[in-house]
Amino acid sequence: MQQVMEKRAKEMHRVICLSDKEQWKGFISENYAQTLIDRPMKTQVSKSDDSGTSAEKKETPSNLDGKVNMFQRLHSDLGGSKIISIKPNGDKLEMVLNNAVLSGTFNLKFAATKPYLIEDVRIQVEAGNR
Repeated sequence: MQQVMEKRAKEMHRVICLSDKEQWKGFISENYAQTLIDRPMKTQVSKSDDSGTSAEKKETPSNLDGKVNMFQRLHSDLGGSKIISIKPNGDKLEMVLNNAVLSGTFNLKFAATKPYLIEDVRIQVEAGNR
């Protein structure tokens, strides 16, 4: 199971670095559980500057196109990133990426049975690399 989880995480990173929506769509279709594809995903973008902190919340549509849009955002933020670490823990895995500007922590939860599809994705992107 651990090998499959690590392989899926590394493939996710590889695909995020591509600018090909069909590749993103293929990865999501082959690696996400249908329940994850069908569930809306929430995003919150917080920005801090001299005038204070602002937060913007959005909900990604509960379909494949919504997940592809999420990959578009990830590509924009982390497209040229490198994997810093991959830490599996039971049915969960944490993958840390960074580039010159941003770092991202991906917390992936996998199904406990074969084919060990991704059931949940939580991502935190921050300015500055670690």
